[in-house]
Amino acid sequence: MIEIIEPLNTSRQFELNRRVALSDTDPSGRLRIDACARYLQDVAAFDAIDADISQMGNWVLRQNNILFSSLPSYGQEVRSKTYLTGSGRAWVERTSIISDLESGKRLIAARALWVLTSLTSGAPISVPGSLYKIYGPLALQHRVSIRDAKREMLPEAAKPMAWQIRYSDQDILSHLNNATYLEALEEVIYRQGIKLDKLSRMTCQIVYRESTSWEDPSEIYFVLSEEDGNSCVSVYFAKSNIVRTSINLRVLN
Repeated sequence: MIEIIEPLNTSRQFELNRRVALSDTDPSGRLRIDACARYLQDVAAFDAIDADISQMGNWVLRQNNILFSSLPSYGQEVRSKTYLTGSGRAWVERTSIISDLESGKRLIAARALWVLTSLTSGAPISVPGSLYKIYGPLALQHRVSIRDAKREMLPEAAKPMAWQIRYSDQDILSHLNNATYLEALEEVIYRQGIKLDKLSRMTCQIVYRESTSWEDPSEIYFVLSEEDGNSCVSVYFAKSNIVRTSINLRVLN
């Protein structure tokens, strides 16, 4: 289970309100997982712009751990909130919460690692001390490390899935957008007959090791399994059997 660190009174917190739109939902009306990833991405990006830390370099998502207590549905108003809860040499940890705007009930929580990279070379660079003056001491209290840095080979049980990488899926860094990877997860869920609804409880871990792009596409694979009675879905973006990005979803009973 994902442990959520609450903000301090001294922590900078940024909030973004929105209503779940038609483009965010599946045919049942529940928020899709890729749309949730966009909500988390947007609140982080707009906070970076508002705090004027975008000029420090490019912030690249390296890992995201998401806990779904339930899924909002079409028309529901939600509030996304983000704040920093940890850091390392060249990265910070963001905790983000999506809540029902009316009741305040927490629906989704995430802890994500964002790496600061050079605007010119794209290589990781040290996080400047000025960032912690903006976000408060909580980001310095918890030192976090990036795991799963080692290259992962594609599991033998992985099955291929036809998936088209589109030019329009890329972001301003000419990489496949972080949230777009989860469209493939939603496709596997549907094709394999896995039923999700707005009351589904899940955990999802996404690890971005290498980028995928329209000019340098990946092959898509998936594995279905069970763990402690919970249904698990893994999706892999790989090239030459080396995993570039992995997604592991666990549906909790």
